[in-house]
Amino acid sequence: MRDHSPVGAPRGSGDSSAERAVSDLIGFVLVFSLIAAVVAVVSLAGLSSLEGARDAQQTNNAERAMEVLSDNMADVTERGAPSRATEISLADASLYMDDPTLIEVSDPDNGDPSFMTTRVFKVRPIVYRDQGAELVYANGAVFRVEDDGGVVLRSWEPVLDEDRTMIPIINTASSTSGPQSIKSSTVLVRANAYQRVVPLADDTGVYDDVWINVTSPRRDLWKRMLEADDDLECSTAGPERIECELQYTPDRIYVVDTRISVALKP
Repeated sequence: MRDHSPVGAPRGSGDSSAERAVSDLIGFVLVFSLIAAVVAVVSLAGLSSLEGARDAQQTNNAERAMEVLSDNMADVTERGAPSRATEISLADASLYMDDPTLIEVSDPDNGDPSFMTTRVFKVRPIVYRDQGAELVYANGAVFRVEDDGGVVLRSWEPVLDEDRTMIPIINTASSTSGPQSIKSSTVLVRANAYQRVVPLADDTGVYDDVWINVTSPRRDLWKRMLEADDDLECSTAGPERIECELQYTPDRIYVVDTRISVALKP
């Protein structure tokens, strides 16, 4: 029987072509799978990085907004502006007025009737909250609070001098009788000064045991902030309370109580 295969064609060449086709297909599948896996990993990592960068930028923007809020409050309390408004972008965050922080100024051993033995001020902090992080404005200070701790972004700074001691109280209160909480894309924080009380202690008074005490769930941040001044010696006196003693005897004490009505508007 004659062999009709083309002259010069090796026997079994069809089998070799099939094997090469299968090998090419397997190689293509492997390369495609590898590329798809790399793209998936890079996409997930990139998405996580983008979300982290977005959240960090949002928090940074909120920090700047709270510092602007602090500056605007200073316009009202220090420079006599009747009112100021601050716009804060919230996105997925919320803004609310927290339970009062108690700030107490006392001289328990002073017998001067012009200086009350103890004055207690109930200051309502303004809190920006985004998931586990908080930015808090309270009495001129700005705190950043997280689950693993916190930091003082801006300090409350009483004037501590032997000739003239001035303790400013930025007495923020809600403009409504009930609680205020806003969750919107943006919020307008409007602050209106409605009373300023500046009691001056008489020159004949002897103030040798002056204390500034604070009761707040952010006790450690208050302590860190106040004890940074060498003229105050602070200690904890409970889970939410610190007591700071003035380390000199002042000639005069001013306790400036500026009462501010705060309205949160979407």
